[in-house]
Amino acid sequence: MKWELTSTSPNQEIYALWHNDKKVLAVDFHPFTNSARIEYADEKRVFLIRKEGFLRNKTVLRDEYGMRIGQLGYEKSNATTGVLELNEEKFFYNIHNNPIAELVIYKDKKDKPFVTCGLQTDNGNTSIKLAKGDQLSASQHFLLMAVCWTPIH
Repeated sequence: MKWELTSTSPNQEIYALWHNDKKVLAVDFHPFTNSARIEYADEKRVFLIRKEGFLRNKTVLRDEYGMRIGQLGYEKSNATTGVLELNEEKFFYNIHNNPIAELVIYKDKKDKPFVTCGLQTDNGNTSIKLAKGDQLSASQHFLLMAVCWTPIH
């Protein structure tokens, strides 16, 4: 599978997830509202990313009805491994840059991922980070969540 940024403007970023030359998922992200419309098969949903908690240190995922469906964080034992809890399931993710940029998502063991997505890079650069400083951007949260939410894995 491979994520591809298909269109971008200051108000919108559109991504497509491709598998064997077939588009299986589309994410239409709106930075101003930190919301995304996700389309998979015949299902269309809207999701929101919010910072919550006393110091606004929790990244929370909500559905179009405002119901909390998950949150993002890091494993205490490994700050480079991200954790996504979605619908009471726990997923882990890493970015691999050798030999090409890939997002690897797994449940129990790194060496047995349930999905690996290639990441489109600019100017032939084979290295990518899914982070701005120590934090994922909201659009990257949605790319992660979309893969875990849909039954494509």
